[in-house]
Amino acid sequence: MSVAIPLYIFLFIYFVFLAVFLSFSLINFYHVIITASFTLVSFTMSFFILAITILTLYLTASLLSGVDWQTTVLVFDSSWFSGPSGPSF
Repeated sequence: MSVAIPLYIFLFIYFVFLAVFLSFSLINFYHVIITASFTLVSFTMSFFILAITILTLYLTASLLSGVDWQTTVLVFDSSWFSGPSGPSF
């Protein structure tokens, strides 16, 4: 018996992470606007975070463009627990 999951499950988990990250980013920018803390430091940090986020998304998209998402990942195989003479239990 073996258990395998398709690779696109990890892509869905990544999309959930991106949704959570986007919501926190929007809350962060909302707080900057609502508190009127438009200082050079807040602008610089917000710019760097946005730039690193865009760079990360671009590099992720370019690295994952050639992946076959239908490939399965083996999670469990009962033959891992069998010895040379057959099952050990």
